[in-house]
Amino acid sequence: MRILILLCVFISSLNVLAEESYLEPRVHFNPVVSMSARTLPQWKVGFQKTGGANINSQFVANALSVGLLSRLEVGVVPIFYLTVPGSSNYTAKVNVYRGETTDWALSFTETRFKSKVTENGKVIEEPDLILTSFQLGLNYRLSGSDFTFSPFVTNVCGRIDSSNGLILVYSLKCEAEWGLDVQYQIKDREWLTFAWGHLREAGLSPYEKMSTGLGMAWSQFRPKEIFSRPSIGVYYTPDTKNTLYLVSTTFYEL
Repeated sequence: MRILILLCVFISSLNVLAEESYLEPRVHFNPVVSMSARTLPQWKVGFQKTGGANINSQFVANALSVGLLSRLEVGVVPIFYLTVPGSSNYTAKVNVYRGETTDWALSFTETRFKSKVTENGKVIEEPDLILTSFQLGLNYRLSGSDFTFSPFVTNVCGRIDSSNGLILVYSLKCEAEWGLDVQYQIKDREWLTFAWGHLREAGLSPYEKMSTGLGMAWSQFRPKEIFSRPSIGVYYTPDTKNTLYLVSTTFYEL
């Protein structure tokens, strides 16, 4: 409860700081499997899909992010700090190009978990399991229409940072994800996004089976409300018959 109260105070204080800091007209894209190439406005906060993660990691692994500069956004995944002792993580996104019809961005995420190396039942080392991801995302708004197309590719790697070179080499693995979101504006400040993706099964590490799935989400923009851009969606993977859900929002967005 104390954490929740502090979080509410933090979000409210950032809202005051941002009231006059952002005057540029907004472009809204609400992803399912890809990412929004536009960063959050300066000092605005969002609870959104972690860069380099995917919908299979579920909304509890969303990042709490804040816009630091007009094209720089940073964040953390709170659930890992709260539930996994000794873990650490951060995520950052840069809106590299911003145009009238096209935006593209790069995001990077690193997460560390404590692991143990044992020999004859005795712990001889406690190295970090390091998971990193690098994502390239593009948002293209079709001129004269209500459609936005967003292809993406993500490279995710994992390794155990052991002093034993064999463990380090054996644990090193990388996988690539890709997919496409298509957003359609159904009315003023309201959208549907349809998705196809070739993604990791759980969306948290490279040590996972890859599967293809489909999804969609509904999103709405409510300026200056505490939940400014709520988005709810569903994603289904036929191979595993698994259905997962997307929940994200920004806070006090102008």
